Amino acid sequence: MEGRLMREGSRSAQGGRQAGNRLPAPACPRARRGIGFIWPILLTAVLGLFPLVAGAQQNSSHESPCGLTTISIPSRPTVASATDTTECGVIEAEYGFERQWPVSGGDRDDLTGGLRFGITPRLDLHWASSDYLSLYENGSTHEGFGDSWLGLKYRIAGQNRVRPALGLFYQAKIPSASERAGLGWGQVDHSLAVLLSKDIHPLHFDFNVIPTLVGREQGGYDHSVGLALATWMPLNRKWNLVVEPYGYTAVNQSSPGYASLMGGVNYQIRPQFFLDAGADAGLTNAAPHRRLYAGATYALGNLYTWFRPQTQR
Repeated sequence: MEGRLMREGSRSAQGGRQAGNRLPAPACPRARRGIGFIWPILLTAVLGLFPLVAGAQQNSSHESPCGLTTISIPSRPTVASATDTTECGVIEAEYGFERQWPVSGGDRDDLTGGLRFGITPRLDLHWASSDYLSLYENGSTHEGFGDSWLGLKYRIAGQNRVRPALGLFYQAKIPSASERAGLGWGQVDHSLAVLLSKDIHPLHFDFNVIPTLVGREQGGYDHSVGLALATWMPLNRKWNLVVEPYGYTAVNQSSPGYASLMGGVNYQIRPQFFLDAGADAGLTNAAPHRRLYAGATYALGNLYTWFRPQTQR
């Protein structure tokens, strides 16, 4: 394996953060939680997965059969998400810590973790949350659990010599952060990103357009659009370098648009285990001044192997 997995429409070391991906945090008044209407959406999504899981092993000839491999396809540390999905049947865990120095002063510490599951060779399920969030500003510190995100990513088509790979990534925010402590806004947000990935040897590119709906206290949504372009370059069989400019348009008058530049590396300990680290700096006045991060991604195992009949000798 050459550092970064340069297979069709994919990269071996992406992400978002997913946490996911970093989505704009609206500077709006704290509001009641608007989580009620998300459950029909999630229920519909879960019920829709059953036929997909049942047919997960009916794959086309150019895709790896489900349940045969257990390798990691990291979702860190970039904002841009690749069209590549988690290996079919694999459960991946990822955790990362970051410190951010916002433009308003003070600092922000965030320990984010999540799980991903490859449902089919083209579809995976994402869950991520801020397990520990600490905000320090104006001489006071607020600590607690942050918001959570659920999402589905689907790879529509792989790349060819001319066309990039194409995918879609939907995420919904569950407002689990404390409103009283000022760690969240109490509203459900939605994001639907259009993903493009292309290998141009020796580089790999991930470009995302990320429309986001941000819930308002009085009902309805504000909206923002994010743009991110991650460029990956393998340094050797273990190390990869990534550079990514990214930014978002304004959510509302209280939350202006911004642009930042991120640089980082990831290191493959083995095919199931990756480490990452890096930093970014604000390019515009409204962007966080700087951010430092480090994290890890580990493939826990392949769930589908539990159901695969044992070969008799």
